[in-house]
Amino acid sequence: VTTISASGHHVTLGGELDDFKGAVSITGDDVSIEDINSILLGAFDVSGTLSVTAGGAVTDSNSGELDIEGITTISASGQNVTLDHAASDFEDDVKITALNVAVRDVDEIILGASTVTGTYDITAGGPVTDEGTLLITGATTINASGQNVELNEAASNFVGAVGITGANVAVTDVGAIELGPSTVSGTYGITA
Repeated sequence: VTTISASGHHVTLGGELDDFKGAVSITGDDVSIEDINSILLGAFDVSGTLSVTAGGAVTDSNSGELDIEGITTISASGQNVTLDHAASDFEDDVKITALNVAVRDVDEIILGASTVTGTYDITAGGPVTDEGTLLITGATTINASGQNVELNEAASNFVGAVGITGANVAVTDVGAIELGPSTVSGTYGITA
């Protein structure tokens, strides 16, 4: 287990051969961590940005939530990313490059530019919006019951089926779009 408390300070961990075997928990300002293999994220309290680069899967532990004030960037090309702690809170864009992705946010979530070659599952307790191009090869599932979902980036491309649970929903796709099972309690607008 690695625990670093550096509130208000930058934290940079890892190099091309570093391998964190246990959970990593960090309190800091801008945080950057690199792992040659998979990484288990413990409790994070980050007042700035979070950057995680991994050669294996990126997951969060049951015991620690991720509280990130700035942009979150996860680079794990060809690997799974699972950040599904129920109390985690991403205040700014969440940008992910990975295979299969599952992210949960206790309230609203902003989806940043992401490239996902597998499935893309987002669960949010608040509105879901985008701030960058989403390139998703597999099925996209957005669960935001009672909340608005607005994915209007013109260059986004959802190759697999897009299923959404939300209130008012608007989705834009640069090409064709396949609509998956959805439950929408308000308006439902699709641009393709």
